[in-house]
Amino acid sequence: MLRVGATIQSAKVRFNRAVRRLLPMRWRRVGKCGPISMILFLRKAYAFPEEEIRRAAESGWGLSFSSLETSVRRIAKTDDGFSIQAGLHVLSVCNYSKPYEEKPEEDLDWLPQPSQQRAWADHTACCWINYWTAATDLELAHCVLAKVVVRLLNENCTGVFIPSEDSLIPAEEAAEDLQRMGSYRFSGLIPD
Repeated sequence: MLRVGATIQSAKVRFNRAVRRLLPMRWRRVGKCGPISMILFLRKAYAFPEEEIRRAAESGWGLSFSSLETSVRRIAKTDDGFSIQAGLHVLSVCNYSKPYEEKPEEDLDWLPQPSQQRAWADHTACCWINYWTAATDLELAHCVLAKVVVRLLNENCTGVFIPSEDSLIPAEEAAEDLQRMGSYRFSGLIPD
């Protein structure tokens, strides 16, 4: 019976991946199934410190961030990581010392490129960057996330997984792809 349940779950995952590939991103909306995320896949566990998160946000948006509760641009410590408020956009950064799936090396058939398969199989930890603002389109959410995520890339990163797209960008391609994504429609969206 457990085998049948696992087979049904696997079929659901494949079906959802197929639908997401067919439905244009601009038609999808944020907030229907939780936050939109970009997940840094890491070779070994690493908890990004507040200063690194602050530098990534400030560099990404070219603005300074505060720790003051009254600021519209602030970074705050939370129970499981950090919160970034950039005007109306709210993100969270959560470090996770385990891989995205229990045994990623056993789930490679959905990834077409060897570089994607290596990135998926080689990670042992994750850093989730979530976009929590509701009623915004998916392209804008990805743009806001990419501005920070691209600046957190380092040699410990195997790739960036975007669950809403069921897409894995290998580390060697991530900087260019995220910079392109982060440049889309972003000018003037965060108040000075």
